[in-house]
Amino acid sequence: MLNVAIKKQFASNGRAGFALSADFTARQGITVLFGASGSGKTTTLRSIAGMVTPDAGRISLGDAVYFDSAARVDLAMQKRRVGFVFQDYLLFPHLTAAENVAYGAKARHEHARQQQVSELLELVGVDYAADRRPTELSGGEQQRVALARALASEPAILLLDEPLSAVDVATRSRLLDEIVEVQRKTGIPFLYVTHSPADAVRIGDSLLVMSEGSIVQQGKPLEVFNAPLNVPAARVVGTENILVGRIAGHQPDEGISVVDLGACRIVILRSQLAEGSRVTLGIRAEDIIISRERISRTSARNLLAGTVRHLLRDEESVEVVADCGVDLKVRITPQAERALELAPGVEIFLLIKASSCHILS
Repeated sequence: MLNVAIKKQFASNGRAGFALSADFTARQGITVLFGASGSGKTTTLRSIAGMVTPDAGRISLGDAVYFDSAARVDLAMQKRRVGFVFQDYLLFPHLTAAENVAYGAKARHEHARQQQVSELLELVGVDYAADRRPTELSGGEQQRVALARALASEPAILLLDEPLSAVDVATRSRLLDEIVEVQRKTGIPFLYVTHSPADAVRIGDSLLVMSEGSIVQQGKPLEVFNAPLNVPAARVVGTENILVGRIAGHQPDEGISVVDLGACRIVILRSQLAEGSRVTLGIRAEDIIISRERISRTSARNLLAGTVRHLLRDEESVEVVADCGVDLKVRITPQAERALELAPGVEIFLLIKASSCHILS
């Protein structure tokens, strides 16, 4: 089990700049460190590996203490048994795939080293490319070799810093499955950095959400994405609608509470907050349904009348911004946009389940 509780202050032009304050535990399997660029993910990995020295705190993996400011422990990088897979691979261009892996091999005797290299290349599925140099390998093949090289040192933990950012979508999909399989076969914990929600959900056993240098939530990936617990986490995982209001009342028999947003009211699942309490709600854009007609018989407890303010389109979806007294973002398919004949000024109704409205602390 990896335990991290560190602080690091960076200076900028003589003044205090970015501050890292990371406190978390990562167990077996694949722990995903998720957040926007500049949130501190890479700095956290580099601190664990020994490339960055924290100002204070402690880093330990099982019984091994990597860093402890109080005990004045700062284990050298080469003694930490940490494997690191970088975003840009960092393979030696003049060495073959096998020679790159052998460079990191722990085995001292030549025969044992060759055996280890062969097994690792086979494990990551590039044994056929053992004699090729990096320039003769595709991006996906280079990444597999980099993974094998990191494993060659027989690490106690493997750190992966956005390792698939430079490969195409199809290759990325295959490599994600292979990384999961490699982790299962080796049994060592992986700490995987990404800013891709799809990647996080696909491979993560646990998710750490990072914002402005701090861990703001930890849990199962789908649970965190579907129901963030606080505003910073909601913003990081992409909850598009964050609304502030007050508890207007409770209906215990119905299992619901009513939130007054000022210009409209919205029903949520029963809250323990007292009437009049200030509350912040998060609603994902894809959890809202649009109708051109008022629907009277529906399981959704909220039916809000509004108008289309504007539409934002990309190749896969359409974001509808609706004015219902408060602005709400709704994500639909291009086919749904055409079927509903949406355009700015069109009157619509939004259907929202009470269970889709999450209280953010």
